[in-house]
Amino acid sequence: MRRGAITRQAVLNTLSEYDELGRATFLAKYGYSKARTYVLVYKGREYDAKAIAGVAHKWDCERALHPSEFSGGKAHAAAWLERLGFRVLGRSLDFSELDFTQFLVHLLAKTGHRNVSQNVPLAPGARADIIAESEDAVLVIEVKRVSPQTNLRIEDVVNQMKNYSGLTQATQYGARRQRLVLAAPGILANKGAEPLRNSGIEIWDGPWIARRAVAAGLRDEASKFLAPEYFEDAPQSEALDLIDKLTQMPAGRATWSAYQRLCRDIAEYLFCPPLKSPVWESLDDAEMNRRDFILPNYADAGFWKFTRDKYFADYVVADAKNYTRGIEKQEIIQVANYLSEHGTGLFALVMTRIEPQESAVHAIKSQWVRHNKMIVALTDADIVQMLTDRSFGVDPSEVIRQKIEDFRLGV
Repeated sequence: MRRGAITRQAVLNTLSEYDELGRATFLAKYGYSKARTYVLVYKGREYDAKAIAGVAHKWDCERALHPSEFSGGKAHAAAWLERLGFRVLGRSLDFSELDFTQFLVHLLAKTGHRNVSQNVPLAPGARADIIAESEDAVLVIEVKRVSPQTNLRIEDVVNQMKNYSGLTQATQYGARRQRLVLAAPGILANKGAEPLRNSGIEIWDGPWIARRAVAAGLRDEASKFLAPEYFEDAPQSEALDLIDKLTQMPAGRATWSAYQRLCRDIAEYLFCPPLKSPVWESLDDAEMNRRDFILPNYADAGFWKFTRDKYFADYVVADAKNYTRGIEKQEIIQVANYLSEHGTGLFALVMTRIEPQESAVHAIKSQWVRHNKMIVALTDADIVQMLTDRSFGVDPSEVIRQKIEDFRLGV
């Protein structure tokens, strides 16, 4: 958070003011929106985390912070509050894909599109989520509740949209120019968006939809589906700084230590909270296995609670591999040696520059099938996507969740 630090007493003073004024008056007084991502829980009540952290600033630093003055959005407000000993819970936007599709239908109708149709049959077993007409083209729109953020899912969308394009040409729209569109409430970083755009697919992501919704007078309706950060011109300096450092850092032995430190900083920005700050370069009792860093996991909800329950991930082991090549089998075996059910747990992240080689992929499968150890490789492209997600208030663990799901469905 910018400007100055806040203290626990300042937060308690702010909570008292919140209770005295009531939620609506408090938020209106200081220019904050209702929390949709993080809430502070205190004495059984829930409070808007970002607003509480911003207003607490006035007790120690003479003025409240404006929402746009947070360098990392709600996530950094939550981190400040957790460091002061307060309990902060993440909240995911709760809506169905059908709800989101119906909102987009309304938005298209409000923005001058004609003959907007939903769930349009193109062939047996194939239906377009939305088809609409603009002045010069037919829009064939695929709607996703969650943005596809892995190579496999993006490839699936490309193939699906190409199939829909061919099928649409056999309908009454066949003589018209087509625009293929993927609409999703999240956001895709450049690496994820590139394959779609190269295939001629437009991307209507959270910020794009937010801008159109505001122009159409549908901000309140859109806020049911979009993170509040999409409506704000808030600076995202820390995420952008980390992305710049990652993309500009060369791979290889000369920058090995710098890359490890950068990965630690990235992990703390991405995952803390709900995880605790990294424990740096820890050794096991035998002093044989040095883990680059470990993130203690006491999460009581969401994805990280799932990893504790499923993979005994009371601690998330993270290893940084600054190789110019893709990691191989031996690197996976090395990380697997760090994991044990009664030690750190059975879950690890390997942060590496490019896609793993085939031997590493087979080793990851072997460790899961034989030893129940779940090892997830995160490339630079994955990390850039996660940093982009986090900077907009979207849960960056979605990338890891999708990668695990793709992996297990392919075993």
